[in-house]
Amino acid sequence: GTMDGGRISGGTFAAVNGNAFNINTESINLTSANASSLLYLLNTDTLDWSVNRVFYNAEVSTGGSGKWLAEVLANPTTGTLVSAGTATTPHNLNFGSATALNATTLKGVEGSTLTNGTVRVSTIVPASGTRVLISFDSIILTPGSSIGVRLTPPVGNTDMDVQVGINLHRIA
Repeated sequence: GTMDGGRISGGTFAAVNGNAFNINTESINLTSANASSLLYLLNTDTLDWSVNRVFYNAEVSTGGSGKWLAEVLANPTTGTLVSAGTATTPHNLNFGSATALNATTLKGVEGSTLTNGTVRVSTIVPASGTRVLISFDSIILTPGSSIGVRLTPPVGNTDMDVQVGINLHRIA
């Protein structure tokens, strides 16, 4: 198809053509107030990707009070999330498309690490028990580049369920 005279967004155009994806950790329980790296994506595709949303869902913390921190890292390559994370399946946002994303997509657990990479987006969230959507236009992941997400719960946390997700589309 075409861009329909500019009436639809690039993301919608990608979705129509089976090139838009959601990668989600599902629920992960964080049992400390320490940083945990929870989502890692490596572009093993031949095309660039445009990340248009990173989102965080956090239940109310048990034992923790106050702010928590969400960080997006550019090009992490090492840490226990990369070496021992659990594969997670990118979901095509065109429910009629069988196209898969050529990627390494890993989710972590309490205490998973990313030991390098550069923090490019840092978000202080004032309280637990909230959903945060960070929209971009756009973070670009070229083939061979990666992105990671690290969360640090509020001070005193002993129990907080979180979900981390990324929406992206292939630039075809």
